[in-house]
Amino acid sequence: MEITLDKALAKGIEAHKAGKFQEAERYYTAILKANPKHTDANHNMGVLAVAVSKVQEALPFFKTALEANPKIAQFWLSYVYALIKLNRLADAKKVLDQAKSQGLNSEGIDQVEKQLGSSPSKKSNILAPTHEQLHILGNLYTRGQYQEALSKGSQLLEQFPNSINLYNIIGAANQGLGRIEEAIEAYNTAISIMPDNADAYNNMGVALKEQGKLKEATEAYAKAISIKPYYAEAYNNMGYTLQLQGNIEKAIELYSKAISLKPRYSDAHYNLGIAFKEQGKLKEAIEAYAKAITIKPDNALAYNNIGNALAEQGRLKEAIEAYTKALSIKPNNVEAWSNGANALEKWNRLDQLEIWLDEALNSFEKVPADLLFMKCKLLWRYKKYEQTSKLLKDIKFKSISESRKQDYLQFKAKYFEKFQKFDDAYACFTQSNLLAKESNEYLKHDPDQYFQDLRDSLGKLKLISKTISKTNSGENPEFSPTFLVGFPRSGTTLLDTILRSNSKINVVEEQGMLSAANNFLKTNGIDNFSLQSIPNKLLSEAREIYKRDFKKFINASLSGSACVDKLPLNLLEAPLINQLYPNAKFILALRHPMDTILSCWMQKFKLNSAMANMVDLDRTVDFYCIAMETFKLCRKSYNLNVHEIRYENLINDFRKESEAVVRFLNLQWEPEMENYRDTAIKRGRINTPSYSQVIQPIYKDSQYRWLNYQKYLEQYLEQVKPWILEFGYD
Repeated sequence: MEITLDKALAKGIEAHKAGKFQEAERYYTAILKANPKHTDANHNMGVLAVAVSKVQEALPFFKTALEANPKIAQFWLSYVYALIKLNRLADAKKVLDQAKSQGLNSEGIDQVEKQLGSSPSKKSNILAPTHEQLHILGNLYTRGQYQEALSKGSQLLEQFPNSINLYNIIGAANQGLGRIEEAIEAYNTAISIMPDNADAYNNMGVALKEQGKLKEATEAYAKAISIKPYYAEAYNNMGYTLQLQGNIEKAIELYSKAISLKPRYSDAHYNLGIAFKEQGKLKEAIEAYAKAITIKPDNALAYNNIGNALAEQGRLKEAIEAYTKALSIKPNNVEAWSNGANALEKWNRLDQLEIWLDEALNSFEKVPADLLFMKCKLLWRYKKYEQTSKLLKDIKFKSISESRKQDYLQFKAKYFEKFQKFDDAYACFTQSNLLAKESNEYLKHDPDQYFQDLRDSLGKLKLISKTISKTNSGENPEFSPTFLVGFPRSGTTLLDTILRSNSKINVVEEQGMLSAANNFLKTNGIDNFSLQSIPNKLLSEAREIYKRDFKKFINASLSGSACVDKLPLNLLEAPLINQLYPNAKFILALRHPMDTILSCWMQKFKLNSAMANMVDLDRTVDFYCIAMETFKLCRKSYNLNVHEIRYENLINDFRKESEAVVRFLNLQWEPEMENYRDTAIKRGRINTPSYSQVIQPIYKDSQYRWLNYQKYLEQYLEQVKPWILEFGYD
């Protein structure tokens, strides 16, 4: 029988440590049913009751454990701390004296004795604020009356100088007032009084996080969890801090742990949604936000974030409904108003945007800067430049939210360009890129490693290029896409929109189909330098993965149509493309190299490891030269079938150039291709920075734009000159 009880106890402790409280309780209950006086089971059942805030119910278990074995110091300490939690400090002092009468001495007993106060002259040390007093302070803090909470808490502290609860509240009030150092000092005092106070460590973590000391904050949360393994709030807070450090996988693990401990923890579900969104898992993000809302229906932030995720999914109508719901809860929610406006602007729904902004501006006595900025963008899109200018002067940069400062600088730079203030424009673009380099999004990526890998790949390609067969061989699959490539900002979005206006052309815009196939091959030991020896079976599977993903993004049959994969930097994947699809065609979009480089540096891209290289002008120049050299080498080595189209030629002779591209695809030119702007408007969101340009009539101002900034670019001309000559721009 004893063996069975020992095993049950071991399993109960294992479940207890893992936070599986119901499972642990079942084991402890089974033990107590067999042996009601079992010391460890009684003690652990008491600890479990405290863990789920049933402190009063814990006392009989601790008493039974002590009656059975009064020589275990931890049993006495658990009992004393339970009494302290109930504010029964006099009783706690008596129990402590009883423990000492048993001859027990330990560091823990010394610490709790210090907390309670052993000297009769320190009578106030064994007293604590009443539950009602703490409740009043808590309400003041919850209502945001931080100064009043601080004042009343400090007054009570004179009477109860060893109250952990008071120090925690005083710390939180200081934190609310932005006095982070004072908050940390209060939490440190609480910890000095009671070193195993998990709440103080958790609060300390929050304060350190606000200071930007993320590593120290993580350590504080870990300490709180080591003291209190069931502390859902500490798991959630630690997850958020790790997410800020870019450790998304671990953050998701911690949010999930918090939710397992506290299933109706709305904040943890909400943060889980943010983490999924950051991973690009939009469906999972929406589900997590929705769960947060079922628990807390007035969560306007969750509705706003659902709107953002839906917008990224291309579901504009539902996104606007989500933003509207957020505003019904919190009518002055600037983020929801701004995000709704941003979605409508990116979808080129300018009529709806005008109505939305009118309602937004009427909802505030003093209109927030972000909404004035969105109004500027609308006026600009309507070419009302004088009104834009007047409104822009009223917007102070400091008043723009952090998430929109870059957009604001980009807009202001284009405004200066319009009026030929090129030095001012250059200064704005420079400041925008400096902000990008300071952003969390930038810090999550490693542009230097990406660039080094790019350089290494070119070096290896040069070594093996002489051994590459110049004639395609092997199986020629029935499905063979065309790849629209080029360095970013070379006119690929304009060309994409023109091509998709042809009824026989399917275009998939900037999706990772090729990456999925590439990852499959890498998991099977194939890299870009062993592509000549891929077994046919693996090739067939990789093609099937690519084709399956391609079909996800189109609503038409693949047969009888030209299928175009538009992703500019696929020009770096020519070796893989050639092996997968030996007869693949390439449309190489070209633009004057200096214009291309400048436009990339001036553009606010959604950052990844590749695009993070564009925030430095030096690096953008190097990136361009390496990318073009890579494609040139592949083009020659693999005998690629390439059609070049220059942006300048396209905008100066639209019909001739667009006809040439269509002929390259073995199709007929269609009159609808001239109405590509209608196609752009109807297609919804365009996932590139050129979303607003492609609905405008063709304009020629962007030709040789770099000459306006020649004094800043002169230093790069010698490096770029070979490509200027290569592409006929001399």
